[in-house]
Amino acid sequence: MSNATEPSLSIAFARRRELRMQVVCVSLGVIVLAGWSSWGTGFDIPQLIAGLPNIYDLARRMLPPDLSVIRELIRPLVETLQMAVVGTVLAAGLALPLGILAANNTSPHPLLAVTVRMCLNTLRTIPELVFALLLVSAVGLGTFPGVLALTLHATGGLGKFFTEAIESVNPTVSEAIEATGATRYQVIWFGVLPSALPLMMSSSLFYWEYNSRASTILGLVGAGGIGFTFTSAMQAFEYPKATSCLVLIVLILAMIDRISAWLRARVI
Repeated sequence: MSNATEPSLSIAFARRRELRMQVVCVSLGVIVLAGWSSWGTGFDIPQLIAGLPNIYDLARRMLPPDLSVIRELIRPLVETLQMAVVGTVLAAGLALPLGILAANNTSPHPLLAVTVRMCLNTLRTIPELVFALLLVSAVGLGTFPGVLALTLHATGGLGKFFTEAIESVNPTVSEAIEATGATRYQVIWFGVLPSALPLMMSSSLFYWEYNSRASTILGLVGAGGIGFTFTSAMQAFEYPKATSCLVLIVLILAMIDRISAWLRARVI
């Protein structure tokens, strides 16, 4: 009995030594990579410590927030939420047909699926801030270029999620509907999409939450919303007003996060 267990014990010890060596090698690799990146980016702890008094001075000037401007901030805050809603709805509407064309089990041709996937990857790769910067130069300041920027970036992300949701549908569902003599369109509409709908709705809620955060940043390039108000306040050295903007942003995003989580729990 002991002779039978000795080989298994030696194998277990050898695997443990191999796993330990892998952990050590990966840890050393991460440390070397982090050190190289810190050196390349000029990351300097002493410089950070030396700058702490300046950070304290800025925080002292930003506090307390100026509550008298809250009524003034309601409109740009509402604009920010509207940008996120419109950007997500438009993106979901565009991503649905693109996801059908990109999915291997619903695309009319493999070459078309590859082409659409490349387009979605391109849209997803370019940050919405870059889109907003380009669109502000093209159509001017305001929330309209912000909505377009959110729509373009979210279309790429939702298109990927929708494609994966469609491809994850059990093929027996399509086969059962095809056996009734249904057309390809009917198979997609009555078989594939209803099965993928919960995941697609969950992805849409996630991007609504994401766009709500992203829309607050687009104001940095003049795309409207409360982000633009925050940037203007910082440039004018109105630090208490900028703090009020930050407080409202944190509160509204926390509320959206809770609403999104509540809805997602009922979708899936």
